[in-house]
Amino acid sequence: MAGSYVHWGVIQISVTNLVIILAMIVVFALAIVVPFRHGDDDQDRP
Repeated sequence: MAGSYVHWGVIQISVTNLVIILAMIVVFALAIVVPFRHGDDDQDRP
């Protein structure tokens, strides 16, 4: 069974690989944008 492919001129990529690459880009962008917790919680306590 042949897979579906996307064609952009000389670039040809399977839809499955394109979805995986886009998901990795989204995860990477979220890792940069989402703020991480800092170790400042101890300073708030008396």
